[in-house]
Amino acid sequence: MMGEQGMKEKITREQPMRDDNIGEDNMREIPNDFNPAQNASQAAPEAQMYHAELSSQEPMQSVLANNPEIYFVTPKRGSDWGNWEYKPGSYYDTTSGAKHPYWQKHDLPRATKDIGRLRQDMLRWGYCKIKDALSAEQVAQIRQRVMDQAEGERLAGIAQKTPSGQNINCCVNKGRCFELLIEQHPDMVQGGPLVEQIVTEALGSGWICTSLIAAISLKGGVPQALHQDQNNALDSRSPMSINILTAISDVDESNGGTLLIPGSHQVLTEAMRNQKPVGKLPPAINLDAKAGTMVITDGRLLHGTGINRTDEPRIVMLNGMQKSFLRQQENWMLSVRPEVLERASPKLLHRMGFQATTGTQTNEGHGFGAKGLAGEAAGATVAFRIAADKGTYHRVGELGPTSSAAELSAPYTLRDVVRTARKGGQSAPVGIGGLGLGPSKT
Repeated sequence: MMGEQGMKEKITREQPMRDDNIGEDNMREIPNDFNPAQNASQAAPEAQMYHAELSSQEPMQSVLANNPEIYFVTPKRGSDWGNWEYKPGSYYDTTSGAKHPYWQKHDLPRATKDIGRLRQDMLRWGYCKIKDALSAEQVAQIRQRVMDQAEGERLAGIAQKTPSGQNINCCVNKGRCFELLIEQHPDMVQGGPLVEQIVTEALGSGWICTSLIAAISLKGGVPQALHQDQNNALDSRSPMSINILTAISDVDESNGGTLLIPGSHQVLTEAMRNQKPVGKLPPAINLDAKAGTMVITDGRLLHGTGINRTDEPRIVMLNGMQKSFLRQQENWMLSVRPEVLERASPKLLHRMGFQATTGTQTNEGHGFGAKGLAGEAAGATVAFRIAADKGTYHRVGELGPTSSAAELSAPYTLRDVVRTARKGGQSAPVGIGGLGLGPSKT
């Protein structure tokens, strides 16, 4: 029979390590083959598989190298708003396609309800224009709600300032009209069925909405750098994402009509597929569209916000759509237990998706400009979920010039999260605060 001492040793050997001890200083010694320093010594870049593919900056690296007129314009804020250097001949020094000497001879997209023409424009140029997708009454309703919300968020000190003006994020919380806009419901989008058909043909069935943002361009803002919305599978033969730009103002070269290079979706995709650099590109143009037009753009198309030279705000609703598989399989946002979130390390939070970037998982705008790094306060979103679990998440809802003092000073969770992120200068490049909608004071 086994003695008492032998029994104790057997129990000790078979007893598993308790979970609450994992990660503590008493963790057993790691075999040298798995030692981080040992692994690092064998992880020189040239030894890593797929290093060239994962470290490639293409196609934008060759776009910028071979098209020096395309560059990043440094944003200006506060008293410097509007004081930026305009360089003639740059990508933003342009006009609409019909007026541009290079593009006048080309049959560029025009506003239409003809589905055949819309299909041709999407395939050839990377965008199409659906005429009168919103009625005049539908446009007026959205415009009023956008302007009221923008002013209300400014008065509350939570307006999101952008290099071009102001954004209103998470619009689904801020008016019934926005809910219907996301659905393309005929009560708010009279051309909804035609819009949905085009998007379905581009993305396949089951596509989802990634966000709805009201983008307000103001006088004095800088032009946005040309970019692609689709940031994966850049050699794909069809788009992984689509953006629907709904003109709430008439847009053209005078008030910040979206800058874009027609057909660039094909040029960049072919370069990636053939593993060749992008050469000299045609010039950019300003998108022109009457209010109520819905412009559907391929996620691979080079584009960016233009310059508003007028005293009136230019309003465009940005409604991104994407293939459904581009979200995580596990819905961490809902499924993770509160106590796990409370004790989670920055790395674990990052792996589960609680770290936003400009294009992914922003929460009421928090995370715009963040890089998605573990522990990066500018993109940390877990505080919103924890507040929701505690029943204290106070979302920004409908606000306007007539909002009460109590509504404007409400304990919005967004304000608290941004305040925390700003400690130590960690706020994102795109900030939250007050911003007027009047003419630039330059």
